[in-house]
Amino acid sequence: MNRSLSLLFVLASAFHGTACVVSGSGDHNPCESNPCTQPNRSICVSEAGNARCLCDEGFIARPSGACEPVSASNCAEHAGDAAEPDDCQVRARPISGSSPSVRQTIEPIGDYDFFQFSTSARELYSLSVTAEGSLMPRVDVFDQGGVWITSAEKPGRVDLFFKAHVSSPHFARISHSPVDPSVGTGGYTLSFKSLGQEDHGDFAEEATSISPDPVSTTSPESFFGRFEYPSDEDWFTFRGEQGRTYHVLFDDAGRTVPAMAVFSGANLRQPLFTFQTANVSFTLPSTGTFFIATAPPQGSEGSYAFNFLVN
Repeated sequence: MNRSLSLLFVLASAFHGTACVVSGSGDHNPCESNPCTQPNRSICVSEAGNARCLCDEGFIARPSGACEPVSASNCAEHAGDAAEPDDCQVRARPISGSSPSVRQTIEPIGDYDFFQFSTSARELYSLSVTAEGSLMPRVDVFDQGGVWITSAEKPGRVDLFFKAHVSSPHFARISHSPVDPSVGTGGYTLSFKSLGQEDHGDFAEEATSISPDPVSTTSPESFFGRFEYPSDEDWFTFRGEQGRTYHVLFDDAGRTVPAMAVFSGANLRQPLFTFQTANVSFTLPSTGTFFIATAPPQGSEGSYAFNFLVN
């Protein structure tokens, strides 16, 4: 599949030198004839039109990809706060954006607290943890198959932002950061909320369609976007013509000037051009579908605006 890579990864390379998924198509329910036949992995769920095989009830997904029976070795049971036992995904405590903040403790040393919440595709979410005592809070987010998505850690208070690519259960794990070599325990307050739908997609498959104005236009259309969190990306798509020169003019008066790359629809893994400037010009080598991808400079947030012209 010619799926786009993370633009932040591509730009870093340019400027500086496991659960089972079965493809589906159309409106057909991919789980109607259950394709999940692996031992201990027979639960089928639909994710964006594809069948995904999850561990059976009473089993837990491990980093190796295996489904193991839940036991004290992979889901510890110990004394602590009233939420225990909650040291693994299958014993996660439900939370929602309408719930008040949750107060719990990381106790004893090495404790994990898991929480479960529901997401909608292309919705942005935030998880904020304010710590007490010697605890340096870390938040990890996992999808419903136990696959790690992202994490954040910071002394005192940590804020994690992420976008759900499918509508499904997700899981958060709170712990003491391994970056801090000291023994860390203590109470914390967890807040979870939805930030609403993202303005532009993170991949070519979710790109916003745009069209260029002639360079002679006196009032060209402006396109707007916002990087809602440090690793956010925005993708746009347009129909391009061989030999024509296109211009992207970012508003640099008090707005963010993004890092930018141009991709051909025939190769979403290697950009044709990369830029980090307010005024961009490029000439296309062929006719077809092309993509403009933007990312926040130095992982910052902020809004941006641009005109898109052609001559």
